[in-house]
Amino acid sequence: MNNFFKVIPFLLLIVSCSRSSDDDGVIQLRQNGIKVEDKKVIAWFPRDSLSNNEMKEIVDSLNLGIELAKSYIKSPYNWQVFANQPITYYFMPGNFISQTTDNSEIMIPLWRAKKFKSPWLHETMHILLRSNKGNWNEASSINTYLHRPLWLGEGFAEYCAVKISYLNQLPKFDVHGNLGYLKLDSVCKQKLTEENGEYILKYIGTKGLMRQLFGEERGKYAPTFYTCSCSFSKYLTETYGIGTMLTTNSEFEKEHQTLEKMTEKSMATLKEEWLNWLDKKE
Repeated sequence: MNNFFKVIPFLLLIVSCSRSSDDDGVIQLRQNGIKVEDKKVIAWFPRDSLSNNEMKEIVDSLNLGIELAKSYIKSPYNWQVFANQPITYYFMPGNFISQTTDNSEIMIPLWRAKKFKSPWLHETMHILLRSNKGNWNEASSINTYLHRPLWLGEGFAEYCAVKISYLNQLPKFDVHGNLGYLKLDSVCKQKLTEENGEYILKYIGTKGLMRQLFGEERGKYAPTFYTCSCSFSKYLTETYGIGTMLTTNSEFEKEHQTLEKMTEKSMATLKEEWLNWLDKKE
């Protein structure tokens, strides 16, 4: 019982980190901002924040990214929630972690867009990979804390973004310092030898959330977690096929069971395979 009460502040933090279409910033942006709509993109910008050409350039890039992403994963699938819907991007003032809502919406700090440091393709993959079989964003906080395979949700989305950028020479800002498709495995290998590496590794290939990713210590843990989750997802995708990973990701609350069934191997074995493969990287 004491351990449960220790978790309560963390669960409240998870809830406070999530945002919705009813967010005050979103409402203000819709009321006073500039809306640019083209093809598969609806983008909202604060008034007088960017020139018309700058907004058009951003929207053109978003449309290209969506097109390339859909082509890479061979969308649409029956399980996709937002396969054929436009994606709405809110470029908002302030400094916060870019994130999706429960709808086909993405919130990104405006300053990141201005400096070309926006993880827009990673967030776009979260929207395109959203499954109608369930959504961890809508699960209870305690269920999420205990059972969400965050390594998969974040790692597979990042792998897709990295691979799409590499295949199409599409500029992609490297938020967590993985150095791109060709070097991310070597970077992961090095990061695992650094402080907290062994601890972070426990959360890759397993269920449950790492508290440090949602608090003031995020900067010390996120780069290794995201890079190595991406590396594990890369190994799984390129060893067992992207179809296996897409199906795995779509099976809400049954992700690990699905991956084990499709590969005919346990999660422990798959993780061991990856680490052995990683050990050969220079």
